[in-house]
Amino acid sequence: MVAVPKLIELEGTPRARGQAYGRAADTQLRHGLGVYRSLFEEHRLSWDSVLAYAAELRESLVGKVPDAMEELAGIAEGAGVLLEEVLVINGRSEIINLHAQRPKDTSKLDDGCTAAVVLPEMTQDGRLLHVQNWDWLPDCAESTVVLKIRGNGGPDVLTFVEAGGLARAGFNSEGVAITGNNLVCAQDGKAPFGVPLSVIRRRVLEAGGYSRALTELHRLPRTVSNNMTVSCAQSGDCLNFETTPAQIYWQAPEGGCLTHANHFTCPAARVRETDLGIARGADTLFRDRRLRALIERGGSNHTLDTLAKALDDRFGAPRGIIRSPQGNEGETNAYLSATVAMVLMDAGAREMRIRQLPYANTETTVFNLA
Repeated sequence: MVAVPKLIELEGTPRARGQAYGRAADTQLRHGLGVYRSLFEEHRLSWDSVLAYAAELRESLVGKVPDAMEELAGIAEGAGVLLEEVLVINGRSEIINLHAQRPKDTSKLDDGCTAAVVLPEMTQDGRLLHVQNWDWLPDCAESTVVLKIRGNGGPDVLTFVEAGGLARAGFNSEGVAITGNNLVCAQDGKAPFGVPLSVIRRRVLEAGGYSRALTELHRLPRTVSNNMTVSCAQSGDCLNFETTPAQIYWQAPEGGCLTHANHFTCPAARVRETDLGIARGADTLFRDRRLRALIERGGSNHTLDTLAKALDDRFGAPRGIIRSPQGNEGETNAYLSATVAMVLMDAGAREMRIRQLPYANTETTVFNLA
């Protein structure tokens, strides 16, 4: 049996939301902490040293994102864990990259992903669709939840996330959606602590409409590279952002869809950045192009069902658009080799579908931002 993400509904002040979240996701959060504790210790990073770096992240964030820190503190209180432990869930990439004893091979500590946005002219109902396969540790399927957050003066938010995190993939009541794909460059870990990716994505969704969301993404400082795709169901538009600690490179869709995997594709980024992600998984070079070809081959009548079929493509198995752990034994980055979840979003219809461990599971759960 594959776990179905628990739906948690939140409202009120950031502190009250966090406390309710921590109480409701206590089991999933503790499972996630166990996964990360084992993973870090396998790489000879003691849990105490990881928490020490999380404490530094805490001090850095108090002035940058006070409302987020209030919610994170509430999560810790509600779940009965340390605030630093909640920060490990939200800031694992940042902590890993700034840790004094960071592992030589961080490929086992970074996630992958393949994402697509299909514009209204290529969909059956004339609504933009935004989808993604999230590749990471398969054990994390037991740690996931879906948050339905009633805005306190802002938009409502629906987001799929690891328990204790603020956001991963999701959309808001203004029709703005976001997904993130891992990128790696030589800049990573050389800047002071910025805002964790989980917090950035939540802030983008809380910002409101498309223009405010894009401004918020550009405003917040970063410690590590990441690709973030932001779409707007109201305007039928999307933009892709290849971000590093120092730079943001943006792309508009060409034709009726946009796809992205785990390497820099913007011409300026390919010239200026040392892309370290390709060596960790060169399949990234065909995954985004193959997904685009599958979507274009499917014509102009796409639904979430047809996009789910494209995301379930098994070419290149076990390391293709969909990944499975079978067959990766002994590979350098075998930990990266499972699709934890397929995320399918129709923000215009306020609908999100989640299929956990889709390489071995066909059951999809539907969530709505009603």
